[in-house]
Amino acid sequence: MARAYAATFAGLCAGAHEPLLDAALVGPGTRVLDVGCGPGGLAAAATARDADVTALDPDPGMVALARSAAPTAAVEEGGLPDLPLDGLPHRAYDAVLAAFVLNHLPDPRTGLAALAGATAPGGRVAVTVWPSGATPQSRLWEQVVAEAGAVPPPGVRLAPELDFPRTVDGLAAVVAGSGLAVLDARLVAWTHVCDPGMVWAGASAGIGGQGATLLAQTPEVQRRMREAYERHVADLVVDGRLHLATTAVLVTAEMTLADSRDDARGASR
Repeated sequence: MARAYAATFAGLCAGAHEPLLDAALVGPGTRVLDVGCGPGGLAAAATARDADVTALDPDPGMVALARSAAPTAAVEEGGLPDLPLDGLPHRAYDAVLAAFVLNHLPDPRTGLAALAGATAPGGRVAVTVWPSGATPQSRLWEQVVAEAGAVPPPGVRLAPELDFPRTVDGLAAVVAGSGLAVLDARLVAWTHVCDPGMVWAGASAGIGGQGATLLAQTPEVQRRMREAYERHVADLVVDGRLHLATTAVLVTAEMTLADSRDDARGASR
């Protein structure tokens, strides 16, 4: 699964890497913690800026890929909410990054509290999530499912008290609720250019909701889905390459001195 993700959807996520690093003021010597690093693209981009990078992922396959992609980074197994800070090069970081991680957590607020706890006073936390609403990729997949007569399996949703709106204001509010001072909240946009078969390849590997839907179908329905995909993906292909207009929600926040004192008082109780 790790290699399949690296070959497909990791490239889509990479469009947010430079905005994330810019938002967190990552530069030479910045102590960076990349949480949920996946195959290491963001960690590699941070090391290219001469930052001092630590990267974590709970999946051993992702850790192996990240170590190869970012050989100068310290890459270890670990994830939210129980970050193994005592075993890492630094106890607190100047920049803590979580790229498309909160949407995978059973309790996003607990995860954000852990990110805040790893941030040095004056340091920044930068997080991205996919926004709600239709995108070219989701519309493509909806057409495939509808035309093939596929029936998606029941989705797993967070309880209302744990979930949050996947919007600029929604993510900003949940970040502010973790005690961090929100500095900026916005959409970032890019066009991902890739092989026309990228979305199908990722789904075939069982990645995400699209993969769960595809693999839940009978061979006949999967065949019809493939035919529908080939028809509709052509509408998004330019000069032999798939062009996917993509957006993400990016929120940047700061650990103020007052926040860090509050954390210290809480830990001493």
